[in-house]
Amino acid sequence: NGGLLVGLFEPEAAAWNVGAVPDTFSFGEIQPDWDRMMPFLETAMARVPRTLEVGISKFFCGPESFTPDLGPVVGESPEIRNFFVAAGMNSIGILSAGGIGKIMADWVVDGRPEVDITEMNISRFEPYQSTPRFRAERV
Repeated sequence: NGGLLVGLFEPEAAAWNVGAVPDTFSFGEIQPDWDRMMPFLETAMARVPRTLEVGISKFFCGPESFTPDLGPVVGESPEIRNFFVAAGMNSIGILSAGGIGKIMADWVVDGRPEVDITEMNISRFEPYQSTPRFRAERV
């Protein structure tokens, strides 16, 4: 069939469902805000002029997850013993999977990671950073 995958990334995010992600939402799509998306889409298509002729087969718009400081969250949950988190890697998740997987495996098996994970540690956050108000204002 052929085709070209073009990815867009907004420099200024818009909040989506700040209160909570619906329980039934998993790998879903959200309705695109065309007024916000069109300048990025037009720029991307202008870089590959053929796309202006053939058009778009599918425009996927999905939520992206970000942590308060934009870094990954790794470690044992402070609230639940033996519950480990490896999240917030956004588009570098696949790229980071091998290293993060090794860190998490060491931590689960040996009780601690082999490397310094201070910058990624889940314990770096304060409780107020998980409130809907903080998340809405952060965007």
